[in-house]
Amino acid sequence: MRVTAAPLLLAALLASSAVNARDASDYSTQELVEALAQRLSKVLLAGPMRDAPPSTAAIVMLEGKGLRLAPRLQSTPAMRVLSQEQLVAEQRANFLIISQLGQQGADMLVDYETPNNASFGTLRIQDKDGKLVFKAEDTYRSSSGARATYARLYGGLPCRNGSEMAYRFNYADRYARSGECPVARFPSSDSAFEW
Repeated sequence: MRVTAAPLLLAALLASSAVNARDASDYSTQELVEALAQRLSKVLLAGPMRDAPPSTAAIVMLEGKGLRLAPRLQSTPAMRVLSQEQLVAEQRANFLIISQLGQQGADMLVDYETPNNASFGTLRIQDKDGKLVFKAEDTYRSSSGARATYARLYGGLPCRNGSEMAYRFNYADRYARSGECPVARFPSSDSAFEW
């Protein structure tokens, strides 16, 4: 009786791939958030408008239930994790808000917002052949939601010339595409006529 090595090799390969298989829930919080920042890098690294200086690192802010993730996250050259106070002090306009990250079976779900492009919702994170992929679970676009976020963070605060928020705030005025503040303070309301 002649035994070939092919069935044994195939069995060994299948066993090793089963051992190496990972679920999205097996990744660390740092790995998940870095992958999300990389996935959204086109949005997060773009300036708030064409004339604004581009960002060099994705800005991530945690809020709500997402604040519990803070001890497990560190800034890297490609991603800066800022508190709300730091974000507001720097007058950032282009950032990712993570309000929740949780497990659902083998997958992870993340509630997020990127107000610079008026997107928010929930993404499902899955592992596909050793690579994290993101699928829209519930995602929306809302300019009024973005204005509400900016008003919540910056409403009534002084605008600083040259900041991302000065460029973002000035964006609506097509004749003033500079980093100069059009008014001294950001509006407290989220009215489209003011933002």
